[in-house]
Amino acid sequence: MTIFEVSIEISDEEVVMGHIPSLPGCHARGSATEEAVLHLAAAVRDYHVWLADHGEAVVMPDETSIQITEVIEGTGPHHPGNRSALFRADSTAMTLVEMESSYLPRAEYMRADLLALVTELSDSALDWQPAEEAMSIRRILRHIGNSEEWYVSRIVAPASLPPQWENDADMPLFDFLAMERETAFARLRSLSSEELTRVTTPTHFTSNPGEQWTARKALRRLLEHEREHLAHIREVLSAYDEHER
Repeated sequence: MTIFEVSIEISDEEVVMGHIPSLPGCHARGSATEEAVLHLAAAVRDYHVWLADHGEAVVMPDETSIQITEVIEGTGPHHPGNRSALFRADSTAMTLVEMESSYLPRAEYMRADLLALVTELSDSALDWQPAEEAMSIRRILRHIGNSEEWYVSRIVAPASLPPQWENDADMPLFDFLAMERETAFARLRSLSSEELTRVTTPTHFTSNPGEQWTARKALRRLLEHEREHLAHIREVLSAYDEHER
């Protein structure tokens, strides 16, 4: 049996998020802790299949045991403007070697999945909204790119951010996504030893100036965020296909 340690955050909106630090980007939600843990067991299997699909040698766990090691209340569920938890695992120092061997490759797997899903979509599909207040796929993709900027900005000084980010709003969509990814990863790869290990409390570009961040938390959230929106885009596409029938 493989035991996975889980960090739980419970929002004021009664949404429970479960995160598995040893599987960067693997998380699940539920309306109660029991439901989130149940979904995590399935998420672990899906995560290993996903890694194998992208060429990683993985050992599929025969049995999975979820062990909750930490619970934080009042954070999540990761709507824009909400705080996200800083777990004990997030305070473990990140290294460039770990970033290159684990976090960044998995971010690239997600981006490959994302581009395979959206690159050939028509403008009609990109701009369709399932409801008046809902995000179109084009808006979701812009949000993904801008969020990469934001996660990097949580852990470095504003003056050290890539200058290309200052005038990116008018770039063609896919050029924008490629530029954001290239420059965000370049800045992450240049993190100093201090930036890799410190806890920051940034006051710029945030409605939660007391929220704490580390390099590990920023990378975790970058992975989780794109994974969340991959599922979001699939939902919008399914609704669009139904609408077009």
